[in-house]
Amino acid sequence: MSRIHKALQKARVKRQEQHIVNGNSSPLEKIVYSISKVMPIKNEVLERNHIVSRSTSDPRSQIFRTLRTDVVKKMRANNWRSIGIISPAHGEGKSLVASNLAAAIAMEVNHTALLVDMDLRTPCIADFFSIKPTKGLLDYLKGEAEIADLLVNPGMDRLLLLPGVGTADNSAEWISTPKMVNLFHEVTQRYKSRIVVYDMPPILPRDDVVTCVNHIDCFLMVIEEGKNSEAEIIKAMQSMDNCNLVGTLVNKSQAEHFTLKSPVPV
Repeated sequence: MSRIHKALQKARVKRQEQHIVNGNSSPLEKIVYSISKVMPIKNEVLERNHIVSRSTSDPRSQIFRTLRTDVVKKMRANNWRSIGIISPAHGEGKSLVASNLAAAIAMEVNHTALLVDMDLRTPCIADFFSIKPTKGLLDYLKGEAEIADLLVNPGMDRLLLLPGVGTADNSAEWISTPKMVNLFHEVTQRYKSRIVVYDMPPILPRDDVVTCVNHIDCFLMVIEEGKNSEAEIIKAMQSMDNCNLVGTLVNKSQAEHFTLKSPVPV
């Protein structure tokens, strides 16, 4: 029965991403979500939360679109399907970068994007998109929910969120479980058009990232200008020595402004 259940579940999720084709348009141009929860968010709410990559008026949107273009080009060249957004410490802006990058990737009609909140201690993706899910990644890892039950479409074409709900002090242990390994495989392999963006825990305080680097194709390092010592940055970089690091992004956050410098290849 378990095989039948899995086959039915797979068919349900596949139907969820069935598309409507109009003329010569891309088959991904308009996806109808019939299984995933749809929680549309107003543009003004997103921009207030600094999710600006899809904005037509905010000058910062072009920075994220340029980042998207650079990252996707590198991923295509290497046949990579997943990317982890990392930072040396907490509060450097990686979650905001991950959110804007995923939203920008979903703007391309050749791709769908899935944004996964993997920071089990301080999940915040739901807050950035102003959604209030009842279950999240931790519920899946505990065996209390299926992946399909957790996916949320925030009203943007081709974008799904897998949010975090609740916190776990023993996050590294949860991330290293067979359930998490199954999720890495499942969300990446189900659709060839999908790029998975993981909002990762910070590197230096704990070993969460190290436990799962072999399951994510590549990484983007976010560093807040002036926050970390040179020794901390070097230590964070060294911990990713054996990983595919597509580049670094320097983020400078001030009281009233959020700016990004262009990604610098490592």
